[in-house]
Amino acid sequence: MKKSLSLSAMAVAASLVVTAPAPAFAQQDPQTTAAMAKILGDVIGNTIRKAAEDVRANTGIDPLTRGYGDDGNAASAPVPTNPSDELRRELATLNAAHDQAITTHLEDLHGELEKAELEFQNFAERADNADEVRDRRDSLQTRADTAYEKFTRNIAAENARFDEKRAAILQG
Repeated sequence: MKKSLSLSAMAVAASLVVTAPAPAFAQQDPQTTAAMAKILGDVIGNTIRKAAEDVRANTGIDPLTRGYGDDGNAASAPVPTNPSDELRRELATLNAAHDQAITTHLEDLHGELEKAELEFQNFAERADNADEVRDRRDSLQTRADTAYEKFTRNIAAENARFDEKRAAILQG
């Protein structure tokens, strides 16, 4: 199940690949269209790559081995030498819920990036030249950075919740 969640998370990330410009751009100056495509590829593409790395780092662990926290207590709460099947099931269920929450946060990031991309494309469609499109890059970068920061905060909160619940399960 871990692999399918990780693969589904990767599928969501892969679906974020910047799409080709809409047909409305066919009549636009090729330099403007090229500028828009390059900016979208740089800003949105880089954010997607960072998010995919975060998903890989924050899903699919063995909860019998460790947690996600940075502090030694949460990350390495003692596991019984011979864990029961019930304990294994509880930890597997917790881990699956955590992986699903991370995937949900990735989907939320996708939505935010998609909105920013569409707004940028709409602006680029109305722009008179490529310089206007390039000038708008900072605005798109700020929106992408804000969405990514929210994503990383949500992952950190999910990891903390996971570690707390894991420690409670291990303490019995």
